[in-house]
Amino acid sequence: MRKIICVILALFLASSAAFAGYQIFREYTERQESADTYTDLENLISFPEDLTEEEPDETNPSESGETEPAHIGPTIDFAGLKEINEDCVAWIYIEDTAINYPVVQGSDNSFYLKHLIDGKWNSAGCIFLDFRVDSNISDRHSIIYGHHMKDGTMFSGLTKYKKQDYYEAHPEGLLITLERTYRIEFFAGYVASVEDPAWKVGFESDADFETWINEAKKSSWFTSPLSPAVTDRILTLSTCSYEFDNARFVLHAVLVEV
Repeated sequence: MRKIICVILALFLASSAAFAGYQIFREYTERQESADTYTDLENLISFPEDLTEEEPDETNPSESGETEPAHIGPTIDFAGLKEINEDCVAWIYIEDTAINYPVVQGSDNSFYLKHLIDGKWNSAGCIFLDFRVDSNISDRHSIIYGHHMKDGTMFSGLTKYKKQDYYEAHPEGLLITLERTYRIEFFAGYVASVEDPAWKVGFESDADFETWINEAKKSSWFTSPLSPAVTDRILTLSTCSYEFDNARFVLHAVLVEV
């Protein structure tokens, strides 16, 4: 009887080890597949050669002597992105971080949790815009989601905004759409429960929106000099956090057209 128990225990341990090995292998291959997918998109984004060499001016002289807006941030080949996936609506970029991704929008908030930009299943998912808001980012509150990956990719870097010094070093990013470019100026970041109103859309009134903004400012783990107005458009970036079950870290920003 003891021999039988030992055999069963050995088989159980062997199967557990095999399953654990399979899980590790699958996680590794999925991460590699995700990384390769985004590497393949590098030819669709280009940066001005002087982007980091000169301070940006508000205007640049043209050959005619007139002034025209300075180019800010990378240039995105949206035609190329649309050939890969029609759901591509924007590109998000935060300088000196790993956040440099296309943004898609599905018909729900589930599909792109587990699918890459080419539609292939992968636990890394995509960076995606909430399906409840307009794809042109015209709503007063838009939300973009991304996984908190162990390897630091996707939206893992958002949780660094829990510290004041990180916010001060990275106070803004860029959101580039088909029509225009926005500077995203961060004004609040904090850990929230999924039951909190951090992801609220469709505000009933200006007063309701103002209350929501003020509560976000009060909840922030860093201090920002920005005080958004009810006429501003707000963008929220959201990812998982691990302080408690179903914790999320949300980073709120004002959208400023450039």
